Amino acid sequence: MKEAIIVDQLGIYKEPTLVADDETGVSSIITYKDSEGGKQTAIVQGHIVAVPVPEGLHLPKWDFTQEQWIEGKPADELLILQKASKLAELKRLCTEAIEGTFTSSALGEEHVYSFDMEAQLNFQSTKELMNMHPNFTQTSWKTRDAGVLMHTKEQFTRLWLDGQMHKTNLIEKFRRLEKELEHATSVDAVNSIRW
Repeated sequence: MKEAIIVDQLGIYKEPTLVADDETGVSSIITYKDSEGGKQTAIVQGHIVAVPVPEGLHLPKWDFTQEQWIEGKPADELLILQKASKLAELKRLCTEAIEGTFTSSALGEEHVYSFDMEAQLNFQSTKELMNMHPNFTQTSWKTRDAGVLMHTKEQFTRLWLDGQMHKTNLIEKFRRLEKELEHATSVDAVNSIRW
């Protein structure tokens, strides 16, 4: 047994069903109704399509003329769905980029620093602590490439600014792509937008 698809008379996907492994193509679902004079009238209720549905169709529709699956959702609805999906993807990728790592030359040479939510909170609280207490003039901070390194107040302030610029630049990139997405007028235009 294998999966096939029941479609209505217009070819719109209704539900899956099972058919014999050797069944191929399209067959009609017929019911019979008694009519006057004792004759039965055949009524086509739908069809069984034993052709796999390709991935990526939001509303699969069997095209009886072309004998293939096509997108059955109207283009304007499909565009709305694609835009919503792309926006969610861009938000996720932006968050992952922000919470990844950034580089800073605050110590005179470039190092890689974490910027996940915990790191961002630690950056902010350490910066505030340094601003509130004049005797707090240095701090050790973990890099991703060279372990824990000592940072003077000035070096840490530069490091904090580099982290903020990392975040700001990625948010600006997201906003630019979001605006591009808003102005997209086709599914192809939406799909061409890349992080």
